[in-house]
Amino acid sequence: MSRRHSRPDAPFRLYCFPYVGGLPGEYLRWDERLTDVEVCGVVPPGRGERLFEPAIDRLDPLVDAIVAAVPFRPPFALFGHSLGALVAFQTARVLTAAGRPPACLFVSGHRPPQLPQGDVPIHGLPPDEFRSEITRRYPAAPAELVADDELYGHVIDTFRADLAVFETYRHVPGPPLPCPLVVLSGVDDAWTADELSAWRGHTSAAVAVHLIPGDHFYLRHQATKAVEIIGTVLRGLS
Repeated sequence: MSRRHSRPDAPFRLYCFPYVGGLPGEYLRWDERLTDVEVCGVVPPGRGERLFEPAIDRLDPLVDAIVAAVPFRPPFALFGHSLGALVAFQTARVLTAAGRPPACLFVSGHRPPQLPQGDVPIHGLPPDEFRSEITRRYPAAPAELVADDELYGHVIDTFRADLAVFETYRHVPGPPLPCPLVVLSGVDDAWTADELSAWRGHTSAAVAVHLIPGDHFYLRHQATKAVEIIGTVLRGLS
């Protein structure tokens, strides 16, 4: 787990989960605006300071490893974007079953988990084809990273494991969460407001859906809007 500032007396902790191949560092910058929240970045194996640990390629053991490593000190909320939303959702389920539910779950850039994912699976492609597809789908890696074959190889391994988590996931129905659920998505992402509203089946509490200008990677340009929504929700729960 990483954070910029320790705020032990903050009324909330916000634990943020990275997307495919991502790092939680961009979320840590949010604490400049969420000054009454302790913003924490969840760092799974295979990235950041844990780059040389083997990445985990299935959802359940990944969530088990996260729950074992992160304190999730209450009161807390969870935020995840894309793959991170799926991991945050399953983490919320596991913590709730253990009697430690979050106060709120924020899911961003992810379809309701019971809906099929539309992309063709790529995690099993041969190395050269996989690397080409990663280059096509995701932002270009820094030149100095690509030039370091060993280091970039670890990054590619993390991408493969992350995509395996996403592509092998099969939804298993379970009890609804007891906490509010806030859905954020880019207006031009793959899912309509009606499709996103199907998240309502995963909580017995309130659900809100927010569509923000942009595509799947709307957070790059509209982080301020997302942070405003998160801050308003958390202050309303305090």
